[in-house]
Amino acid sequence: MTPEELFAEFEKAFEKRKFVAGLLVAYIDFFAKLQTPSKKYQHFKAFLRDHPRQTETAAGARANTLIVRLKDESTMSLRPFYNAAERFYRAENKRFDYPSAAPHATQAWADYPKWLDSLVTYSQAELDSLKEHVNDFVLEKLKSQEFDPSSITVEPPLFQLVLKSFDITSRKGEPSGASFQGIVFGFLRADNPHLQIEIDKVRTGSKRLQRIGDVDGWEGARLAISAEVKQFTLKADHIPDLEGFANATGRRGALGVVAALDFEDEARTSIREMGLIPLTRADMLNIVELWDPIKQRTAVASLVYYVRHVEKNSSLSERIEKFVTEAGDEWTAARQNKIAETEAEPLVKADSQEVE
Repeated sequence: MTPEELFAEFEKAFEKRKFVAGLLVAYIDFFAKLQTPSKKYQHFKAFLRDHPRQTETAAGARANTLIVRLKDESTMSLRPFYNAAERFYRAENKRFDYPSAAPHATQAWADYPKWLDSLVTYSQAELDSLKEHVNDFVLEKLKSQEFDPSSITVEPPLFQLVLKSFDITSRKGEPSGASFQGIVFGFLRADNPHLQIEIDKVRTGSKRLQRIGDVDGWEGARLAISAEVKQFTLKADHIPDLEGFANATGRRGALGVVAALDFEDEARTSIREMGLIPLTRADMLNIVELWDPIKQRTAVASLVYYVRHVEKNSSLSERIEKFVTEAGDEWTAARQNKIAETEAEPLVKADSQEVE
């Protein structure tokens, strides 16, 4: 059987048993390793006279694959050659429609006696050509399932960028404390999608509105979480002002949060002793780093909603929206540059090696 005739039989067999591709390549590599082209064998039986088949494994179990004894009394198995072929198709070339079936495939080694009889007679050039032909056939026949990074759009971590870099200092025409209150609202809104989150303008007075904190989260009629927002560093002498808030959230079994730019150590300790949770910009950032971009987008949208529709402050809303756009563009550009540098790095190394 010529290599062309063998390949034609392989094509037909591949339709029902895709693993025959790896099996045929394993035969080829197996025989090439044993240098059969230089032995001038006439058939597979002649090969077995030089390399008797072993019917037991080294562990004494029945051998289901082709194992032969070498002249130095060591043995060689077909299985590693099949494993290499399977890795080539599945791992290296992402043809996951090629079956992961090494045990089954190598047990079928004796199902193709005409192939074995022919392969041991081929020259090295014929073996190499046939292997290349088989591999090209499989790679063309089976679709690559390699992940294409260009198939998705990676969103920047917008809220993380806001927490890191947005200047919350009030500008002319902006109510003081509004930007930080909006950030806390966005954080709680995105982190608690199961709750109804209520908020009003800064300095509206939660008591006058019969609310508990500056930002309240409700599950129906039950208060689940409430936050007092302080755009300054909280000190020990501010603690008495929080006693009413601690009492109100405690009686309702709600989480009470005190959000501030920072806390003096004594103030932080006192807040925890009151059953409240201290929350800084840095604390929020640590949590938000675990958020996916969609959740971060929700937080930013909530922040923009607060500024536009609750505070109704055009200066602050324009500043926030400009920051989000520019910071997102910068993050995307930096990411693309990093990817380009990573992809170019192996090429630079290869060029430098050629020069050497």
